[in-house]
Amino acid sequence: MLTVSLVSNYNTFRNYKDEWDDLLSKSDADNIFLTYDWIDACLKHFHKTEEVLILNIFQDNKLVGIAPLVIMKKRCMGFAARMVCFIGTSISDRMDFIIDGNKNKEEIITLILDYLMKIKGRWDIVDLQEIAENTGTMKIIERYIENNKIMNIIGPQAKSFFIELNKNKDFIFQKYSTRLRKRLRKNKLHDMNFKAERHMNGDINAESLFSTISDIERYSWKGEGQCGIFSKRKGRCFHEQIFNKFSNNKWLDVAILSINSKPAAYIYNYLYKQKSYNYNIAFDKKYYNFSPGVILMMWMLKDSASKDISEFDFIRGEGSWKKRFTETFRIHDRVKIFNEIFFSKHLYCFQAKIKPWLKKIKIVHIMWKILKDGINAFKDRR
Repeated sequence: MLTVSLVSNYNTFRNYKDEWDDLLSKSDADNIFLTYDWIDACLKHFHKTEEVLILNIFQDNKLVGIAPLVIMKKRCMGFAARMVCFIGTSISDRMDFIIDGNKNKEEIITLILDYLMKIKGRWDIVDLQEIAENTGTMKIIERYIENNKIMNIIGPQAKSFFIELNKNKDFIFQKYSTRLRKRLRKNKLHDMNFKAERHMNGDINAESLFSTISDIERYSWKGEGQCGIFSKRKGRCFHEQIFNKFSNNKWLDVAILSINSKPAAYIYNYLYKQKSYNYNIAFDKKYYNFSPGVILMMWMLKDSASKDISEFDFIRGEGSWKKRFTETFRIHDRVKIFNEIFFSKHLYCFQAKIKPWLKKIKIVHIMWKILKDGINAFKDRR
């Protein structure tokens, strides 16, 4: 028999580290963003004042499922809405429920959704995003929604690009070696003492490396616009913790490009179970004409093909630059479930009907985006 146990505070969560990672290793959603250490850092730095809603599913006292959720307050149409989201939403690039195999998967997810329906008084919207299509979770949620006739919005879907290295290591190595040589000749970087270094497998001075990539970002367009991952205090503290934890776990995978002995670009990845997850990339804007980001990515892909890495995962985001490197992608799904109260019904009406109509009116859409960006910029300066 399956039972649900609520974990509603950080101290209780800390008791489950070993069980959490053991269950994750048996899950088809196993990825770096669902590890205990990642979720721990998210709770510490981004969810301090929010309501933890971790649901542990047991079968005969054995942990067989985890729903890593939190209740957040977000602005919708100018009003504060209570949203049930995955822990780490907006900073985590792949999320899901953690379930032991596929045997009871539908039953476990149904139990999780039933629990959320029973506590409707505590939320307005359930917003679950960045769910990889290949785990099958989204199909189960869709069946539940249809069977229970629940107001919802499915999508939009997003592409997550990746390169499978195992089958084509020699080809990929030669391909990017050739492209790199051509790019170096074109940009005359051989004459400027080009050097790339990769820091991984625990051979890392985490503090020094973190300082180097923070400095590179400070002089990038991201740092200049205060939109880099280290620009705000919360983000910087979060990644400092991740650097320390992941370097101990041998999960860090960072490449630095230097030009004339000066750090010019970085690629910030995580290495987890033979997969390299490309979390961020930035370059010093004074080296813009040399395309340092592109050059470092070519070098890192070439180097990855020579190592025991099965996949290079560009994770979420459909930037056109990713399509230069691969056409292979996974689909990420998103679903919003709306409560039946008056406020939630109006949010549903706006997001499902009015907002898509407004997007068709170009000038209104532009004005709405400018207003939204202005509000967010004002909040960030506070």
